[in-house]
Amino acid sequence: MTDLKEACRDLFAALDEGKRVICIHYSCENFHDVTDRPVAVSAIAVSELTDATGGRESTVFSIANSSANQDPVEREKEMFARFFEYARTRPDAFWVHWNMNNATYGFSALISRYRYLLGSEPNSPWQSNRLFDLDSLVGARYGDQFAKHPKLLSLCSLNGYFLSFFKAGRDEAKAFSDGDYGLCERSTAEKSHLLASILTDFRAGSLRTQNSVGSLHFASEPLDAVKVVLAIGDRFRYVERQLLRRHASRDTLKIQDEYDAQDLLRALLAVFFEDIRPEEVAPKLGGASSRIDFILPDYALALELKYARSSMTSASLGEELIVDRDRYQSRQEIQHLICLVFDHDGQLDNPRGLERDLSREASLESFAVTVRIYDR
Repeated sequence: MTDLKEACRDLFAALDEGKRVICIHYSCENFHDVTDRPVAVSAIAVSELTDATGGRESTVFSIANSSANQDPVEREKEMFARFFEYARTRPDAFWVHWNMNNATYGFSALISRYRYLLGSEPNSPWQSNRLFDLDSLVGARYGDQFAKHPKLLSLCSLNGYFLSFFKAGRDEAKAFSDGDYGLCERSTAEKSHLLASILTDFRAGSLRTQNSVGSLHFASEPLDAVKVVLAIGDRFRYVERQLLRRHASRDTLKIQDEYDAQDLLRALLAVFFEDIRPEEVAPKLGGASSRIDFILPDYALALELKYARSSMTSASLGEELIVDRDRYQSRQEIQHLICLVFDHDGQLDNPRGLERDLSREASLESFAVTVRIYDR
């Protein structure tokens, strides 16, 4: 589907109406080992969502659980027959997948393998308007860089999902070549289950990405928590100036140092967030010291406010950020750090590029960092 926002609405409507939604994933042999036929498939796993809370029923079709036979190709044939019979009985289903929309690795590849093995055309149950690439849907909302590569593993790590059987595609391919079909089955089953978890959290607005920690509700509307913090930073200078324009020149808060800025930031955060924990003095690490200015525990989010100074350079800011990240990462209740850097005098060169570079370089697979530099 070309309109991803419309696709997302259609999928959510299907979930709201209790229609059949199936998350699918499969594992196969190494593509580079095959040149003259469709790649062999070791397992196909499906997780059907059964209710709005994310309840699901999972099924795995695999070589490992096919009838006993010394020939793995015969067992694969049985696996495909069982899977396509399952799919045939669900013509009204909506199918959610992860990058299965190409001929090499996707639904058409499953059809090609079935045709090659069984010598007939399967009754394809898939309609293009009922196929939803979850990778693309998440990217449409949170940006293409919503997680570090490999994205599926990183996204699951960011959300703290259980990953006891998760294996990379190359490891699944090696297991296939080694005849370890049980590993392929377990990994594939876990991935379909994880897709169901991602979809459930995505729909609820609680999915954590490198760019988001979930949604808050304000004036009965869901707002992305990270975007709210960044928007506050963007308007911070205007609020600061407005405070100086009081009736009859009454006393007001003047922003003269970082402590004044912290007081104002907390007041602005209180408009949107209920639980705001003030700064906690953190111990020195590697000769550097830092403060967590605020923690928003409901979102596993830490905020740090910095003011550019004459001695600050792009390199020194990057070094500070790495120290900050390493310290915060050691705290289990924090999964995302936002660093707001106020540089109204233009001390730092190329602020937009610096934001992107620092955010990318400082982020880890299971810990996200967002840097925003306010230079005007």
